[in-house]
Amino acid sequence: MQFGKQNKEIFTVDEDVSLEVIVKNIKILHVKVFEFNTETYYKKNLQPFNTGVNLDGLDASESNQYTYEVPGNIRHRETFNFPQLKDRVGLFIVAMMGNGVSARAVIKKGSLSLVHRSTIAGHLAYVLDENKEVC
Repeated sequence: MQFGKQNKEIFTVDEDVSLEVIVKNIKILHVKVFEFNTETYYKKNLQPFNTGVNLDGLDASESNQYTYEVPGNIRHRETFNFPQLKDRVGLFIVAMMGNGVSARAVIKKGSLSLVHRSTIAGHLAYVLDENKEVC
């Protein structure tokens, strides 16, 4: 199992999230979506988000199971849509497991950036969203 090369990692808030996966020799595929509280993660670990974070013991916000009748020696492409992520902001991990093989995708929805400059009175700062609009 592997993700298609055209999959995106960063999505705008109002964008639909879909992932293309190439599946081979998997009869039952489990797909779980985890939502991460990035503020808590940064406070606890004092480092940027690690994509290899341990998911054991965490409850998925959504879990689905898919069954395939395709012979084990044939690769097939599957597209998974996640409408529950539309209009949501945050960091999500999509974990896929089947036949002893697992893969995960980290989905980032929305973003903020900081723009600042020095002035005579001090620092002038703006926080911009993914559309480059001042928040």
